Amino acid sequence: MNIFMEEVCHEQDKGSIGAWYVVQHAGRAGYKVDMERDKNKKYDVELLSVHHCTDFEQLAKTPKRAKIRIVGGHPMQNNPRPVIPFADVVCIGEGENWIKQALPLLEEHGCAECLSDLPGTIVGSQWTPGDETPKANIEDPLPDNPPYLNRPDTLSAAWYVEIARGCPYACTFCELGNSAPYRYYSPEHIKKVLEGADTTITRKINFYAPDEAAHPNYHEMFNYLLDKGYSASFSSMRVDSILKRGLPAVKKNALIRVGIDGLTQETRKRIKKPITDDMIVEYFRRFIERGHIQFKMFFIIGYPWETVDDFKEFERLMKRIFDIPLKKNIRLRIKWTPFIPQPCTPLAEEKAQYDLELIDKINVWHALYQRARSQPGWFVENDGLMGKSSHIKQCKLTAGDEYVLMGMPGARPLHTMGGQ
Repeated sequence: MNIFMEEVCHEQDKGSIGAWYVVQHAGRAGYKVDMERDKNKKYDVELLSVHHCTDFEQLAKTPKRAKIRIVGGHPMQNNPRPVIPFADVVCIGEGENWIKQALPLLEEHGCAECLSDLPGTIVGSQWTPGDETPKANIEDPLPDNPPYLNRPDTLSAAWYVEIARGCPYACTFCELGNSAPYRYYSPEHIKKVLEGADTTITRKINFYAPDEAAHPNYHEMFNYLLDKGYSASFSSMRVDSILKRGLPAVKKNALIRVGIDGLTQETRKRIKKPITDDMIVEYFRRFIERGHIQFKMFFIIGYPWETVDDFKEFERLMKRIFDIPLKKNIRLRIKWTPFIPQPCTPLAEEKAQYDLELIDKINVWHALYQRARSQPGWFVENDGLMGKSSHIKQCKLTAGDEYVLMGMPGARPLHTMGGQ
């Protein structure tokens, strides 16, 4: 069979480790998959990997270029309904062993319907809108995957080694800890995989995980990288984990990323991320006292119960952080993300809000603190704030049904979904 894989996303976002894993496991089953489509070749199967709900529109416009189209990617675990009309087969969940079962069946029978009994599978021609989606296909035990070279032949080239899947926490707003069970690789397995990274290409090696709290041996493994002479970047660092486990051996000029995800202590408690203001201040104090000067904070705003007055608590928190004694200037980037209800989470039925008054307060606050008020001091940058129209669109696509893309200009559905 002739098979190709395509990542349906913006060019700069390509390089999915999950898509690459699927191609590797197809190869182990004896099937070569072209990572770039040959326009002169006739294909039997196309594997389309979707990265984010914002890529659904691109998928809907993509012409079918093989006899059978299989769509997968992480968003399928959250809500696959919008893509079903545009796929012969949807793989929900993890695909390494799934693809090794699917391709021999397709080679023998030559039709999408032959895959209907595989776990985590939807066959478009057999689907009735509103049907219950199947449980995701989960790899357990975790598959033996090689190191992945991201952005080869560039100065940004780096090896990625997966150390965990899912998340040990289940924050109620986040699909990562709710869409799949938490699993992690043993340190022995990780060290074995690291041996397969060709350091003549690059000595940059990153652990692929949500944050340092995603593996009980993260600090140990990170120190192992440093002892081996690798150039290693640290992942996002969770406040409560760092206060419990101590600071990692990360370079002082590294960007320290941390998710706060709520303007108030009460909100963080409500979303099952009980990080207090005192804990956040202590977190920054420890890093600053050790000489770190670059930080990035991630905030979720616009929960249904939030009010504009909650911003006052954020201002009080930041004043306490800014009062920490400094020896050098500090640069802080803050990324603001309006709450988007995720279908697989406990907050799925909550109503999203986009409060323009709150947005104004955020913008005014950034204008006041973009330059340091003392020397040394804090330089604060607004690292992103989604606009209202983008928020409305993402909410619509994230929770969309089988019809959400059907009437879009340029849409190319493969199935009519009941004739509508």
